[in-house]
Amino acid sequence: MNRLHKLYILVGLVLMSAACTQDLLDQVPTTQLSADLFWKTTADAVAAVNGVYEANRTTFDRDYYFDGAGEFVHTRGTSNNQGSFSPSALGSNGNFGFLWGDCYRTINRANYVLGNIGQLRATVTAPTDIALLDRLVAETRFLRALNYFRLIDLWGDVPYFTNKLNGNAEAYTLARAPRAAVKDSILADLNYAASVLPEVYTGDNLGRASKLAAWAFSGKVNLFWASWMKNEGNAAEAQKHFTAAAADFKKIVDKNIPLFRNGDPGPADNPNYWHLFQYFNEYDPEIIFSVQFGGPLLSQGEELSRDFGNRNTGFGQVWLAPTFRLANRYQLTSTGDFAPPLVLSRTTTLTNSATNPKSYEGRDYRMRATMVWDGQKMVQLSTDGLTVLPDSLPFKFGNRDGVTAINYDGAPAGYVFRKWVRQTGGINRSDGPQDIYLMRLPDVWLMYAEAVNEISGPTPELFTLLNRIRRRGNLPALNAAKFASQTEFFKAIEQERIIELVGEGQRFFDIRRWKKAEEIWPAPSGQVLYDTQGTRVRDEFVNADLRTYQRYYIFQIPPSEIEVNSKITQNVPWL
Repeated sequence: MNRLHKLYILVGLVLMSAACTQDLLDQVPTTQLSADLFWKTTADAVAAVNGVYEANRTTFDRDYYFDGAGEFVHTRGTSNNQGSFSPSALGSNGNFGFLWGDCYRTINRANYVLGNIGQLRATVTAPTDIALLDRLVAETRFLRALNYFRLIDLWGDVPYFTNKLNGNAEAYTLARAPRAAVKDSILADLNYAASVLPEVYTGDNLGRASKLAAWAFSGKVNLFWASWMKNEGNAAEAQKHFTAAAADFKKIVDKNIPLFRNGDPGPADNPNYWHLFQYFNEYDPEIIFSVQFGGPLLSQGEELSRDFGNRNTGFGQVWLAPTFRLANRYQLTSTGDFAPPLVLSRTTTLTNSATNPKSYEGRDYRMRATMVWDGQKMVQLSTDGLTVLPDSLPFKFGNRDGVTAINYDGAPAGYVFRKWVRQTGGINRSDGPQDIYLMRLPDVWLMYAEAVNEISGPTPELFTLLNRIRRRGNLPALNAAKFASQTEFFKAIEQERIIELVGEGQRFFDIRRWKKAEEIWPAPSGQVLYDTQGTRVRDEFVNADLRTYQRYYIFQIPPSEIEVNSKITQNVPWL
């Protein structure tokens, strides 16, 4: 449960407090947090910083939708009306263009807080107050860094500022700063945060940015920059940042933090991996950083069950659904290798048929924890999500009556998600308390393995880390001889990133930084997505031109920004 929600509400109470003054001619304006009423105590500073967390949550609260821009998850929002995967729409001002404004709202709020905390700090003398304010500065700089990182990842060169903008007039004077300069400022913020923040929190401070989170995101920024430089042919810059990324991640690796439930797979029919994505486990040490949600009945709930769930699990809408390509990536527990590819067929008795429940036997335990296929059952919840119904219901693609089979709404690919879907009552589909994880320990291990592999190839330490992740799926250890080369070991890293992080919004960003779109969807044929019965769902990059691929890698600057500020230029693929 979100530990910050009460303090988010406090910000709103401060805004309303001025309306209670006696002299109506001597009121401080109530449309903003005025220093005349606010910024008097450390409690004011805490409340304001929690307001930055609230804005940051808005930026990252739907990251999982980015999975629909990869090849393993079908998301309705990334297809046009003709059923084609529309990569150009991803970066336009439609699907994800709103993130530009979300990021800058968080940044402007962070800059406002930083400016005022500095003045408040000069007035306090108690060592505990000074330490608290220093920590709040570090948290705020951490949150600002995350938002600038998202901006340069999606848009490249972006306006950069560290003061609170005073109205549109000042905003309209800003030009785009070089991506490299913004990256250096991001790393400076994260390095400062890491030097001040504690490693862990307790009580009501659970969920705040920590030293571990600052190290992890510093490593991620370095790793992404190294990948971008490698793709641009700047080998020296790439190696420099791969080395820096490895050093950042190593600080966390050396802490020997355990995976959830010590990485044990749990029983095959109730894997531990599924429980990790339920709100009662959201503060496990494996979770390095997340965006916080408070619910129910606090107006701060998440919509995971609405987006991932089905009509029989609290009236979910199945906005995201797995595809047969994801099913094919789950390896066999007996050998650790891939099973024969699924045959897309309506014949349920055919060997390896995607509609034959036997085709999924003996797979990585994370498969059952993540997705539901023909014959699998789920616990039913009432329409309002408050009551667990007595009988579970099977999934049967082609039958969605909601009485004899799960009503999977309009999900076309032949599967539904189990990951992130609540199977306990008492919570509405759009009012959940589940934090959304932005950084988990396996992500850190895999990024560390990638950085070290780029520098020197696979090492015994890297095999150990990947095998720990694989163990939670009850998979055998990697064959060291098979994955001894840098190229083959990278394939093992990519495989684990696909399976371990699905539904968490990572694949899209991996494809972009590795520049793999043309490999996954080769011109001119692209790919065609089919459902489990062999029916065409959509075309993907079919007959796409060069500009279509280019637009996958960099987003369109919102045209509204260019209209009001002539100093903002458009990214070339969108001209």
